[in-house]
Amino acid sequence: MNSILFVELLGGVGDLVIALPAIHALALSHPQARVAVLTFAPGAELLAADPLVAQVYHAVRGDAAQPDRPRRALEALLAGEPFDLIVSDTTYSGIDALLEGSGARVVSNLWRSSPPGRLIELRFLDILAEEGLIAPWACALQGRLALDAGDRLWAAAQLPADRRRALLHPHVGMPIKRWPLERFVALGRALHDELGLEIVVSAGVGAEAAQARELVAALGPGATLLAPGTLRQFAAAAAHAGLVVGADTGPVRLAGAVGALTITLFGPSWHGRYGLRPPNVNLQGYPQCPERHVPDFTRQRCWYAGQCPLGHRPSCLEDIAVGDVIEAAQRLLEKTAWWGKPLAGN
Repeated sequence: MNSILFVELLGGVGDLVIALPAIHALALSHPQARVAVLTFAPGAELLAADPLVAQVYHAVRGDAAQPDRPRRALEALLAGEPFDLIVSDTTYSGIDALLEGSGARVVSNLWRSSPPGRLIELRFLDILAEEGLIAPWACALQGRLALDAGDRLWAAAQLPADRRRALLHPHVGMPIKRWPLERFVALGRALHDELGLEIVVSAGVGAEAAQARELVAALGPGATLLAPGTLRQFAAAAAHAGLVVGADTGPVRLAGAVGALTITLFGPSWHGRYGLRPPNVNLQGYPQCPERHVPDFTRQRCWYAGQCPLGHRPSCLEDIAVGDVIEAAQRLLEKTAWWGKPLAGN
């Protein structure tokens, strides 16, 4: 096998991070093969420093006027370059049928038949192992985001290494995933006062930036604002911080992919399917929700409406108490090498 293409056209940064173990498992199981990935920006930029990915092809997102843009990008790629194996997590717009006609060996729809308690990224590896495409030792592989020296230098300038920090990421792409800002304020104060952590708040864009400044102001002298940067720079900063807390979003998944300890707050999506692997902690809001559709949370009424239909407004994340997060943070930090040790110069 000389060439492998991984098609990741679901669109979210988190989707690419979920696929990363599968991409790496294929590359490491076939070291002689050239591995390429077709995906959207900004996810494509995340792979720029990855030594296991030889080529990243950029697709343009579809819109109301041209919904088939991703398919056209794939058609153009297949017309210009042959692949021995194509693996895809994408089936919309007839993409799976297009792949089946490519002449390559194809493994499509990696999301299929995943048990409710099996993490999606592990299910991807299960399917590739069942197809005989990855080595047995690769079935538990954890994907790691590759950073370059510039990313690390940026983070080191922002967050000097002689501090113990928690990075709070209050931003979400959809209101239904939002944990109340006042909870982040209470959490930041407790992490600072009770656990002795310096608090860093990730900057956002637009309304998010104002929210981040508001959070830093409410937390007072023990908190600072992380300067805006690229996604890889954010990931490098997360690695420097050590502990990251936020809702189920792409940036929090990025933090886990560089080895930061994460506490992820889940609402519409089910932590047993979409959570981050141990030792990271996944906290589920309102786990008994009768409307939660574990295989596909986008089918839930709350997803596109942005409002909980059961009265847990505006989001079931409000079911997660600050005390739950503090307890999880203490458990995580007690497992780290630096927890409880004096800092240099102390």
